[in-house]
Amino acid sequence: MEIKQLKYFVVAADIGSFSEAAKILYTTQSSVSKVIGALEEELGYSLFKRVGKGIALTEEGSRFHIKASKLVADFQELENESQKDTKNMIKISMNHSSWLANCFSDFYESHKDDNNCYCIHADTTSNIIKRIRLMEDEVGFIYVFPETKLQFEYELKKYNLRFEKLKSVDGMIYFQPDDSVKNNISVDNVHDLKFIQSERDEYLQYGTWFTEEGEEVNIKDEIAVITNSDYVMHALLERNDLANLSADSFNSFDMGIRPGLRLKNCGGVIEFGVLSNLVGNISEESKAFIDFIREELPL
Repeated sequence: MEIKQLKYFVVAADIGSFSEAAKILYTTQSSVSKVIGALEEELGYSLFKRVGKGIALTEEGSRFHIKASKLVADFQELENESQKDTKNMIKISMNHSSWLANCFSDFYESHKDDNNCYCIHADTTSNIIKRIRLMEDEVGFIYVFPETKLQFEYELKKYNLRFEKLKSVDGMIYFQPDDSVKNNISVDNVHDLKFIQSERDEYLQYGTWFTEEGEEVNIKDEIAVITNSDYVMHALLERNDLANLSADSFNSFDMGIRPGLRLKNCGGVIEFGVLSNLVGNISEESKAFIDFIREELPL
């Protein structure tokens, strides 16, 4: 069985036509039919049945399609890995954060002549843990919630991972992007606002939030937009009078000036830090970025 056979089969199954699959694969319909025919002969059962002018998967074909699709996708990923740019590739993941994005921008500016290629992936904490476990990234910058601490420590041991806490942080309701500031806004303003939150938002999943004065804040019924885009988040905070519940800012502000309203989590503080795989190596460039983040964090 060859990967070519699997690829031809998956494309034909997805499209529902040998002729249309041939166009996508830059070959002929007869070639697609011949390759899939050889695959069926090797398997000992039919993968397709005729339906009108097209084709459809048989019951056995449907089961085989699930497995073949995964194999083709995995093979494509391996091919992509082998076709990397000849430059030194530094792969870093991080939670969505304007502060982290700005830090990387400043770091890159001071290292732009090093002839490196940086791959920066923004994602949820759970997905970053998976990426570090599979060594898709060298390091990942994440927030760990008190409610998930025990599960997180279990995953560290199970997958041979290491977490270095860099800072403890509370929550914050932002009334504008983190890179702009205004006078403190009271909790009274929160009740009049709609919110924009990230997909699979941990700030809504875990714990109850309180102001520093002890008043409970619940925004679940006031969410107007859910997005995975930092661009959308920034634009709507800046231009559309929406708010966002996230981690407190690491930026420094003058006395009495903040980008929002600080909140406490009933479970305790959130830990911010860097995740790595004990099996993999961390490049000097990634180590330099970790040191840069340490220096940028407030005391």
